Amino acid sequence: MDAAGSEQAFQALLPAAQQEVEDDPARVVQLLTWITRCQGARGDLASAKASLIAAQTLLEARAEDCSVNVRIAYLLEKGRLCVLEKTPSQARAMFVEAWTLAETAREDDFMVEVACMMAIIEPQKVQQDWIRKAIEIAERSKQDKARRRLGLLYSSLAWKHYDLRSYDKALAGFQRALDDLMIHGTPREVFVVRWSIGKVLRAMGRAEEALAVQQTLLAGTQKEGAPDGRLFEELAECLQALKRSAEAQVYFEQAYHVLSKEEWVADNQAGLLKRLKEMGKTK
Repeated sequence: MDAAGSEQAFQALLPAAQQEVEDDPARVVQLLTWITRCQGARGDLASAKASLIAAQTLLEARAEDCSVNVRIAYLLEKGRLCVLEKTPSQARAMFVEAWTLAETAREDDFMVEVACMMAIIEPQKVQQDWIRKAIEIAERSKQDKARRRLGLLYSSLAWKHYDLRSYDKALAGFQRALDDLMIHGTPREVFVVRWSIGKVLRAMGRAEEALAVQQTLLAGTQKEGAPDGRLFEELAECLQALKRSAEAQVYFEQAYHVLSKEEWVADNQAGLLKRLKEMGKTK
């Protein structure tokens, strides 16, 4: 998701919608919720909160003119913002209400999205249950939008297996995700799941196979001229596992230079950056 680009596009539509707010308040609420999501994804929580308050004010004033889908979308973004603000109990209340509305309205896509958010905030022992619930809804749904989420849902469940070191299950899950995303996914989603397969192979001790996966991905990114820090990291780790330390050092250094510029990584993965810097012998 290009949060900044999407936000810019939605902001450009907002003035015209606001001019027609008396006739179509739902359109303004919808745009404000989308803008909220983009601002949250960028880490600008203050702006996201302001946009959400504006959406809430209009939604409450013109509730009778807003569909249930608009209400669900608002609750989802309010809950998502609570997650970002690290108040999961408040988020849960929003998601439960959104789930109830979506279930009543038979909006499978919203139910899948709520289930995915619940899988983030619930205790680890029940996170897989929520993802499986989302998969079940999407697999039986006749709504294309819900079914198109399946590849990413399979991938999400595979990561849960990976975190539990159930690597065989993780690999099978990512393969299943790849099969779906090759049909319904974006090029970036296909790239990520291939990278994930390589990461699992390395964790299983199959470093040669893992390296081959990442090298294939590297060839593609070189054509596009887009450096990927996570790809450099995996290439380095594969080479290091194969005792090709001199080659690994080059990629550790490249990984550090790219990832150290990413705000989320800098704020949340100081240990990773320290390892990349040391292994890359970066000054």
